Amino acid sequence: MNKIYTQDDLIARINEFGILPFWTEDGFSAAAMSGINFNALWNVREQAVNSNKIVYGRFVNKKATFVSLEVFPYLAALRRDGYDFDSLSDEGRAPRREIDIMQAVGDKPTPSYNLGKSLGMKGFDGAVASLQNKTYLCLNFKKSYMGTALLCRPEDIFGYDYVRSKYNLSVQENAEAIARLAKGLNEFDEKTRNKILSTAV
Repeated sequence: MNKIYTQDDLIARINEFGILPFWTEDGFSAAAMSGINFNALWNVREQAVNSNKIVYGRFVNKKATFVSLEVFPYLAALRRDGYDFDSLSDEGRAPRREIDIMQAVGDKPTPSYNLGKSLGMKGFDGAVASLQNKTYLCLNFKKSYMGTALLCRPEDIFGYDYVRSKYNLSVQENAEAIARLAKGLNEFDEKTRNKILSTAV
């Protein structure tokens, strides 16, 4: 397998696998495929994410994971079970902390650390991870030393039509599409595969 040295290398691996963790203990990750040191890979990650050619967030086991543009609309439709966040909130299915975070983020990329300080809520990190797992938030980066993580709604980066383009499919159809398109699924254990292919709301 070709090693990751550049932004284009990383994007190519993400497109190859469909779903690729940034770092894991078991070895299936961008870090394990890297031919450069971790700090250099950190910068390559920022460049790839900010190119908007892939989607990045805590999508698998609430850990940082890359998803290809081909796979993401199916993942969003599946994890959300076809609900946009406002609908989820209106039906009383969204926790108060997640509502407050989504309202604070709005339609502008928001530094995660600053938002956590300003909201001052207990369980902020867990709520942010949950919103990413549900695909209502993803990450981008503001250029700085080791990058400032920005919380973003995927719709504001990639467009509503794209993100919600598979809402018309059933849970089973979206799961089958992900299983067909994401070669990386085979690298996860059965429990994790089942979680990836399940709704999150």
